[in-house]
Amino acid sequence: MIGSLLKQLVGGVMAYFASHAKRLIARGTMRRDLNPAAAAVPAIYRPVAAFDWLALSEPDGMAYGGGQSPGLLDLLPAEPRFILDIGCSIGDFAAKAKERFPRSRVWGVEPNAAAARIAAGRIDRVLPRQLQEVDWGREGVRRGEIDTVLLFDVLEHIYDPWKALLDIRNLIAAQGQLLVSIPNVRNIMLLQDLVSGHWRYRQAGLLDITHIRFFTEKDMLRMFYQTGFRVVSSGATFCEPAAALLEKHRYCCFPQIIELDSASITVHSEADLKSLCTLQHVFALQPVEYAALSPDERQWIDAPHPPTRAYAP
Repeated sequence: MIGSLLKQLVGGVMAYFASHAKRLIARGTMRRDLNPAAAAVPAIYRPVAAFDWLALSEPDGMAYGGGQSPGLLDLLPAEPRFILDIGCSIGDFAAKAKERFPRSRVWGVEPNAAAARIAAGRIDRVLPRQLQEVDWGREGVRRGEIDTVLLFDVLEHIYDPWKALLDIRNLIAAQGQLLVSIPNVRNIMLLQDLVSGHWRYRQAGLLDITHIRFFTEKDMLRMFYQTGFRVVSSGATFCEPAAALLEKHRYCCFPQIIELDSASITVHSEADLKSLCTLQHVFALQPVEYAALSPDERQWIDAPHPPTRAYAP
């Protein structure tokens, strides 16, 4: 008898839950019927055009060809024995360096895997990773063995270029040498765009979409000296519009007013005009100890930075 009662009790409980579940399902269905939008899954939004910033989402990033003129190798103070091209891309310049100095070892560091594979067929070796990820001991490279480093349009892509330079300073030979190029944010064509209200990132050029640091020549020099290098020679490259502007105004009397589309700039010297027209600054650097610097060179380390007029709390 007790067993029969238990069966009836269990059956009643199960019937109750089954009935309650049906009511909940029916209520949910009714709500979806009353508000069909609540059950709809939003469509994935896609940009309407192929914007430059979409390159940031490409899994392998961007591979650059062409690059600097091999004439920049003339800036090297000494013939290299072991060249490291950081950010070598597809190896265009590194291959030219190997051709110019066939007895030297030429290695590259390139995080873009597709570009690194191309470069690997053109020079002695390519490490397909970021500079800070390289274990030089594991790669069989002793401190001081590398005597020449190429840094063409690299530092502006790095979150901490100061640390990158310090790492290089502590890697290369005491009599080593660097060739460095950095875009000039003081460029007059860029200032023209800024005054006009535009700061347009592109896939290449002064406002390459992957640039995260911006420098003027003076701040480049301050960075080099603060990280243990001295400038032994320098050069500049120019884009066509700025080169024409330089040629037009360099032989006039200073100060002079240069008219742009949205502003006028008073230029006080030919040196200032050249700096404003420069696309990239190029430097040959060598490691140096503070004690060996001249008083003028020490100012890049010791002198306070000029006060900024930009907002700074």
